Amino acid sequence: MIYDILEVFKKEYAQKGDKLILDNYVLKDGLYVKINNDGNIEYYIFKNSKKEDKKSNCFTDLEGNIAHEMYEWFKIRDYYSGYLNSNKSFYDKKIHNVNYLSLFVKIENFTPEFLSKIRGQYLALLSYKKFRKKEEIEVLRNYQTYLQRCSRQKDIVRKFRMIKENMEVITEIAEHQNIKNYIKIFFDEDIDLYKKESEIYYAIKIFNDISYSKKIEKSVYGLPDSNMGLNSKKPYLEHKTRSLTTPFMILNEDAVVLKKFFDWLKFQELQKYYPLHKEDEAASKHIFLQRDYKEKDLVCEYDYIPWNIDRFKEPINVRNILNCSWKKGETVEDYALEYLWQLEEKIDAIFYNKQLKYNYFNDDIKVSQYISKNLQTLIYATKTATQNYFQKYDEREFYQVVRKYGNRFVMEHLRQEREIRACEAMNLKLALQKYKGEEIMDIEVMQEKMIQKLDKSEYTPLTRDEFFYLAGQVTKYLISQSEAHEKNADLIEPFLRANNAQKLKKDIEFTYFTYKHKLGLNYTRFNNAMSLIMAYEGEDKLSKHMDEFLVGVLSENIFYMKKEEK
Repeated sequence: MIYDILEVFKKEYAQKGDKLILDNYVLKDGLYVKINNDGNIEYYIFKNSKKEDKKSNCFTDLEGNIAHEMYEWFKIRDYYSGYLNSNKSFYDKKIHNVNYLSLFVKIENFTPEFLSKIRGQYLALLSYKKFRKKEEIEVLRNYQTYLQRCSRQKDIVRKFRMIKENMEVITEIAEHQNIKNYIKIFFDEDIDLYKKESEIYYAIKIFNDISYSKKIEKSVYGLPDSNMGLNSKKPYLEHKTRSLTTPFMILNEDAVVLKKFFDWLKFQELQKYYPLHKEDEAASKHIFLQRDYKEKDLVCEYDYIPWNIDRFKEPINVRNILNCSWKKGETVEDYALEYLWQLEEKIDAIFYNKQLKYNYFNDDIKVSQYISKNLQTLIYATKTATQNYFQKYDEREFYQVVRKYGNRFVMEHLRQEREIRACEAMNLKLALQKYKGEEIMDIEVMQEKMIQKLDKSEYTPLTRDEFFYLAGQVTKYLISQSEAHEKNADLIEPFLRANNAQKLKKDIEFTYFTYKHKLGLNYTRFNNAMSLIMAYEGEDKLSKHMDEFLVGVLSENIFYMKKEEK
C-alpha cells in the first residue's frame, strides 16, 4: 500500500511542494508570540471556528484585528517546528516543538518552575548528545559540521535567555487574554533555517524505532511510523522466521515523504474519507482510500483499482413508466444517467432517501427520524456492494443488490408514506434491470390488455403476471377508499406481507367488504376485476412476483381512468 500511495503523492508533491499540505494546515488554539531580532515582541491569538472556512480570519492581534499575512508566517513555521507525536518528543513530552527557533507548551506548563525543563531542551539542542544509539550517532555524523558551528551554539543560548527574560510578560498577556490552550513562541528567522533544524529531528525520529533501521550500501532503510507500529505490545506483527523481524522497510527519504502524505491527509475535510479518490485524476483511477473517522491521518482501508468507470458506454435511460406525478399536472420527468457519479446521486437519493453516502464508512448506524429499522438493515446489507461499485468500480455485487433488494427499498418508501419516492425507486430499479439486458414488464401493454379484458367482460383466467398486476391495482383502489385524513402505511402492510396468491386474495376480499359501501354496484370494470382475482387458483409466491404487484400498486390506476383515457 505505502509505495502505491507514494507513487501518486510524489507526483503531486513534486508540483506543489509543502504548499500541498500547508494550504489546508490549521493552527491550534492559543497565544502566538513572535520575537523579532531587535527584541521587540508581537502577540497574536488564534481561536478556531468551525463556522469559518477561511482559518486566517480566526487569527487576530490583541486588538482583535484579523492578521492574514501573519497567519501565513506562523503557519509555515509551526509546521516545521512540531514533533511527530508525544512519544517522539525531542526532550520532554510537555514541550511540543523540536528546534531552538520555537517553543510550544500548554499554558499551564509555561511557569518559572518549568523553566528548568525548557533549559534542558535548549541544552540538548546544542549538541544532540542525548542520542547515543549507534544508529542515531551514524545519522548525526551527517550534520556534525552544522551542529558544531559556534554561531549556532551562541544563538541557542541567546534565544533561551530571551524566553527566560520575557516569560513573565508573556504569561501576563496570556492570562489577560484568557488563553486556555497553547503558548507558542517563534523567533524571526528565515524559513530555511526552520527546515534545516526540523530535518535533523526527522533524520533521527522519522522511523518507528531507529534500532530497526539498516544501512544497505549508501541507503538507510527503516520501519515507517505512519499507519504502522511495532513494539512489545504487538509481537504478532513481527516476522518470526526471518533474521529481520520488521514487517516492512522503507527508505529514509521515502519515510519523510510518507510523513508529509499523512500530514496532508490529516487536514483534508472530514467528509472526504477517501481523499485521494477524485482529488487527483491519476489517483482516482488507481487508488481508493478510506480513513478513520476520528483518527483522520489513519488509513483503515486501501485498494488498488486496475480499471476506471467514469462515463457509461451507453446512458442509462430512466423513464417515468409508472406515470408518477408530484401533484396534479406535474409529472415526474424522464432523465438519462451518463456518468457514474450521477447514478450514485440518484441511488443515494431515491433508494436510500439520502442516507447511503453519509453512512458508507459508519459501522454504528443509529435508528432515527431519517433511518428506520428496516432502512438501517438495508444499509448494512448493501453499502459494501454500492461502495465497491461507486468508489472501486466493481459492479458485480451492485446489480445483485438491485435485483435482490430493489423492491425492499420501494416497500420501505411505501411503509414510510413516501409514495412518490416509491414510484421513483421502482422506475429506477426497472431502468437498471433493463440496462443490464433483463426483461421487464411492458406496463403500457399490460394496462391496455387489462382494460380491454375488464371492459369487455372477458372471463378467461388470469396469467400469473396479470393476477399480481391486477391485484396491485385493486389493492390501491380499495385503500384509496379510506376516509382517513392521512392514508396510514398500515393499510398497505398486510398486502406486502402476504406470502402467496391465496393469502393476497383473502386480504383483498377482507378489504373489499370493509369499503363495499363506497363501491358502486354497477362499476363493471372493478366488479370484473374482483371476479377474476377471486377465481384465480394459483399458489404462486408473492415474493417472486413482487415486481408485478408493486407496479400495479404504484402505476396509474385503471379504475380511475375514464374510458376515453385508455
